[in-house]
Amino acid sequence: MVEKCKYFSLCLDESTGLSDISQLVIFIRTIQDDFSVAEEMLDIIPLYGTTKGTDIFEAVNKLVSDYGGFDKCSCIVNDGAGAMTGTAIGFAGLLKQNSINCPMVHCIVHQESLCGKSLRQINVMKVAVKITNIGRGGNRALTQRKLREFLAEVDATYGDLLLNTDVRWLSAGKCLQRFFALRKEIPIFLKNEVKSDTTELENQMADAQFLADLAFLIDMTFHFNELNLKLQLI
Repeated sequence: MVEKCKYFSLCLDESTGLSDISQLVIFIRTIQDDFSVAEEMLDIIPLYGTTKGTDIFEAVNKLVSDYGGFDKCSCIVNDGAGAMTGTAIGFAGLLKQNSINCPMVHCIVHQESLCGKSLRQINVMKVAVKITNIGRGGNRALTQRKLREFLAEVDATYGDLLLNTDVRWLSAGKCLQRFFALRKEIPIFLKNEVKSDTTELENQMADAQFLADLAFLIDMTFHFNELNLKLQLI
């Protein structure tokens, strides 16, 4: 398939497996003369010892040489790590030093992840998580029961808040959507049912700029979730 294709591109990702051995995963996309496109995993190469740019270059160069070299390679997508992008001893730099002129592109999935890490650090997320934890986080069965009873009494859109998990940060999207839908009920519950001082949190929930930032964060996580689903179907 690779030998007969018109052009091909590579996607590289280095990660550590269950055996604590670093592995370089290489995917390939080929384009034939009739413009048909095919994708598959080309190889998984264990990297024993170090994972420097030289290690990655030697592994990729050996594999690609077995398929005829880089002449047909139109692009290499990477995860943006220093070992990949370094201009001196990184993989990108070693390509140029060996006269391999192939564009390097940052993977869109990793760009999304970096953007997500930046987004979740803003104050909006911290306030939402703090209020949610007051309502139902940890050992708060009594408070959660009061919250459910209160939301049922006022005929709210939802009957409870959702907890967020940092394991997959995009789960925050649904949590924030429900939190925003209950933005009018939450301050009332904090004022009447929570014994500790929640004045600062109540003021945050009444602040127009905070609510605008919250709505923006919800839109961003929604679009990221949509992107994730589309990438899974490619």
